[in-house]
Parts: sequence; structure tokens; C-alpha cells
Amino acid sequence: MKKRIGTTGVILVLAVGIIALYLYIDRSGKKETEPVNTAAEQILSKNLDKNYPPTPHAVAELYCGIIECIYSEDTTEEQLEKLVKMQLRLFDEEFAALNPYEQFLAVTKEELAEAAEKKLVFTGYVVDRASNVEKWRKNSVEYASIGLEFTMRSGDGRSIGYRNLVMRKDADGRYKILGWQTAEDGGGGQ
Repeated sequence: MKKRIGTTGVILVLAVGIIALYLYIDRSGKKETEPVNTAAEQILSKNLDKNYPPTPHAVAELYCGIIECIYSEDTTEEQLEKLVKMQLRLFDEEFAALNPYEQFLAVTKEELAEAAEKKLVFTGYVVDRASNVEKWRKNSVEYASIGLEFTMRSGDGRSIGYRNLVMRKDADGRYKILGWQTAEDGGGGQ
């Protein structure tokens, strides 16, 4: 009887060991084959038709995320083109009409080449708090404005650029970017 319990115990330990080894190998193999989502892939996976950002602050966050991906060295040419299209989808109809895709893509590529030549690296952004969003009405149309801060680094140090992003609510109730103003003094504050 004792011999049977010992043999059964050894078989159970071996079976558990084999199962554990199989699960370990199976899981580690999946980790290697699973694609790593880059920041650009995460941004591009957003469906603006179904989940358009609901607030001016959320629009500004997505806009800045797109800018960050555009300036990323990891972004491919194909992703850049899609990011520019996505950025244009955040623009108000009038503003988008002033910036046709091909022209806007060319300007974006020129800015990227200039930044590379100057060895400028995009290091981050800050969007004012949602409570700092300025809203107003004009001729029954809602507008909003929010401050943004972009940081770039170069060999000489870092530079900070400030923008006030201006938006207008469209017929579907979505805030769309109408344009921006460069703010010399840092804009709205954090």
C-alpha cells in the first residue's frame, strides 16, 4: 500500500511538472510572437466615427498624441500618412478645406526634415486642465479654447512652444479644431 502511494505521488509530481513546463513554454512563446503596439498604432486604432473625443480637452489630448507620434522616430511612412489623415479629421470643415491632405502631408514632412536637420527631438506635451477650457457662444455656435505646451530638445537645450487651440462645435455636437494661436507667454497655465 505504501509503495502504491509513493508511486502515485511520484507520478503526480511528474505530471504537474510536465504541465507546468508546457504552460511556461506556451506562454513564453506567445509573448515573443505578440506584436508590440507602438504609440502610433495605439492612436491609429481609435475609431473616430464611433468614439470621437467628447470634450474639448479630450480633442486636445488626441491632437497632441498625434503630434507626438508624427515626431516619433519609430513612426513609419505609412503610419505618418494615416496620422496626418487622422489629424485632419479633427479639423473643422473650413480649416480642413484650407489644408488639403496632400499639401498638409508635404508641409508636415518639410517640418520633420527641418526638425531632423536642427536635431530637434519632440520630448512631450502638456494640455491645460479640463477646468481651464474657455467656452463661449457666438451666433448660436459653441466655441472652446485650451492651452497646449510642446517641448522640444536639441543639442543646445530645450525649447517650449505654447499654443491656444481653438475649436468649434459642429452640427453633430463634436468639437473640431478651427485653428490655433501661438501664445508667447505660455497661455492658460497648468
